[in-house]
Amino acid sequence: MTDKLDRSNDTRQPLSELRTSLHFLSAPPEDSTIECAFQYGAEDPLAVRLELHVSADTPVTWVVGRDVLSAGVEGLSGDGDFKAWPSRAQSATPLLYLRLERPQGKAATFAADLTEVHRWLEHTYELVPAGDEHAMLDWDTLARIPLPPA
Repeated sequence: MTDKLDRSNDTRQPLSELRTSLHFLSAPPEDSTIECAFQYGAEDPLAVRLELHVSADTPVTWVVGRDVLSAGVEGLSGDGDFKAWPSRAQSATPLLYLRLERPQGKAATFAADLTEVHRWLEHTYELVPAGDEHAMLDWDTLARIPLPPA
């Protein structure tokens, strides 16, 4: 886990990052391990970026609500294109399941080390407590973004 606590510089740099391996449940055994970076940053303090390295070329990035991922550590969470839930089986390594769905109906389910992700999420809440995310937002920049036509 890496941290960058100096928020005065580049807000695009993650405040905290967890690099880990995910198990791709529907992949053949030789392709079932996917490297993933969970990133939490000041540019979007309400979200976590999952950067999945499925090929050597370009990672696939999925942006999910930090609160949705955090709730998934305890029970089924998410709606639409992302769902997270803990394993029910008692094992040496508790798992966190992550299901990513594309609009075309295709889905991929991954398993992560629940304890590792949970500790990292707790750390992000130490950096920016729940309810304080609004203080990290650049409201002036957001106000300048044009709205789509009605």
